[in-house]
Amino acid sequence: CQNPRQKLKSIQIIGTNGKGSTAAFLSNILICHGLKVGLYTSPHLVRLNERIQINRRCISNDYINEFISLYKNKIINLSCTFFETMTVLAICYFKDNNIDIAILETGLGGRYDSVTACSPSLQLFTSISKDHTHILGNDIIKITTEKAHAIQKRIPCISVPQSNKIQKVLDNFAQSQSTKINYTLGKYKKNYKSPLIGQHQKKNILLAIKASKQL
Repeated sequence: CQNPRQKLKSIQIIGTNGKGSTAAFLSNILICHGLKVGLYTSPHLVRLNERIQINRRCISNDYINEFISLYKNKIINLSCTFFETMTVLAICYFKDNNIDIAILETGLGGRYDSVTACSPSLQLFTSISKDHTHILGNDIIKITTEKAHAIQKRIPCISVPQSNKIQKVLDNFAQSQSTKINYTLGKYKKNYKSPLIGQHQKKNILLAIKASKQL
């Protein structure tokens, strides 16, 4: 694939809760504005193909089979994880199909997550709480620190409101990367409609709207 991550225009979504729904909201907004949008999320509900989509159409079995056949030896020799392999598959698929922008959902962390190898134009933070404690630790500061390490130099960031201690960790790391995080999302309007229920989805919708305006 010749390092397609370096040429792919993308948005990275980081956090604990709401990454998938935020990605879906943002994808639909950009599609409605005429863009060809790649969407990489996890996990899948029924079929693995759901993880990789372009304008709501899932990747084909033929492309997956061809990719694995072509890179099988490298995947084995490099001891690539399932998620690392899926990430490379997604990026190659998006590049081969000349998408306008990719929305990439980060996996469990940030610091060592394969999605962080990409060079995004914008990074979004959803709500951060305790998750994957067997890997990230049982302390919210440690978990936030792992996710904060996804922040890249001089890349703008937008976040839903976070608790004071979480925001402090994020802001300190953002400052060290010569960027800052915008926590102001605006107000939820009555004409915003979503098939997903729950008050928390309002923040995710506002985050997606803010991101689309920034783009």
